[in-house]
Amino acid sequence: MEDEQNLKLMYECIQKLNPIDKALIFYYLEDFSGKEIAEQMGISEGNARVKLNRAKDKLKELINKRASRD
Repeated sequence: MEDEQNLKLMYECIQKLNPIDKALIFYYLEDFSGKEIAEQMGISEGNARVKLNRAKDKLKELINKRASRD
């Protein structure tokens, strides 16, 4: 039950991300490599990794804010 709530919380927070960050997170969740993400996004692999890390940080922040409110 708790896992379902955590999953729901994560997806609710993903929906609050901007479209690029949202896409990066979904590629990550689908186990795309940094190279594959870069190819899909039309950016360099290094840029994809940086953007993905920033998107994950934003997502963690949203989740922590939401979890602390509940």
